[in-house]
Amino acid sequence: MPDFESGLSLANVLPFLEEKLSVGLWRSDGNGQMQWSRGLYELFGLDPRRTTPAYAEIEKRIHPDDRSSMRCFGARELNRSLLEGEFRVIRPNGTLRWIHGRAEPLLDEAGKPECILGLARDITEQRNLLDALKVEAERYRALAEICRGFPWTSSSDGRLTAVSNALETAEDHGSRFKDWIGLIHEDDREAALREWAVSVETAQPYNVECRLRRPDGIYRWHQGAAVPLKNSEGGVREWLGTWSDAHHDILARERRGASKVTGRQLRAARGMLNWSVKELAERAGVSSAVIRRLEEYNDTPQMSDELMETLRKTFSEAGIEFTFPVVGKPGVRPR
Repeated sequence: MPDFESGLSLANVLPFLEEKLSVGLWRSDGNGQMQWSRGLYELFGLDPRRTTPAYAEIEKRIHPDDRSSMRCFGARELNRSLLEGEFRVIRPNGTLRWIHGRAEPLLDEAGKPECILGLARDITEQRNLLDALKVEAERYRALAEICRGFPWTSSSDGRLTAVSNALETAEDHGSRFKDWIGLIHEDDREAALREWAVSVETAQPYNVECRLRRPDGIYRWHQGAAVPLKNSEGGVREWLGTWSDAHHDILARERRGASKVTGRQLRAARGMLNWSVKELAERAGVSSAVIRRLEEYNDTPQMSDELMETLRKTFSEAGIEFTFPVVGKPGVRPR
């Protein structure tokens, strides 16, 4: 079988590679004389019949803002970006292209620089894509700030993989949220993890409210939410979520619901005091029929604010208070 290289010549291979990879080569000898490949002419939009290869031709095409400091190679000084870096070039027709340049000295048998061999590659499309990604990242960060949240991602099986550092404050929230399970209040942890396990198993959005510990040890209410991002086969590729501080909103909602005593609470409170329906009715100044009607409901029965306040006061004076946790059902406990 013939060697692969034996059937190819540099004259055939180089144009193919330069065209497909959008690259060009240049060479500069010890006297500063340059040679350019056809690909380099095309990168700079120059006509090889009308342009003499010279570093000055390259330099004047480089965008003024990208002309970096010079670096000495023997008797010559070359733009650092051309030797290793990225810069913009302005073609004769006014179009702007991003170029990545890289060059190295080639040594002779005595170990002395014989020439410089350089490569230039058009990276305009990559830069445009990078700029678009930066814009999206800024939007993502701004949206997270508006929502007062800390974005995070997890693998398809629910393991946390990343927490945005863009939103870290003096309290270093980003680093702390990497161990989010340990930050959840012990009374809320089981429910939060149970809901997360269900979401991971069913690929359904995750929503939970729980208290998270701050660096000073104080717990604040947060809303956790996550949605699955699907792959081309329809499976879950990863999860994107956020923790948002909702302390004041949740407390306000809790206060609004604090007066909504349920029938189940009334039955439980009366049982704790070992009161009969008649005894509660007499203490509250209402009929026994009203008490029986209210206790028929597990949820909040229809009653006037005045009657509800009367019942709350009656039980409070007897040492009983009603509780309305954000997570879990309304309850009853001794004061």
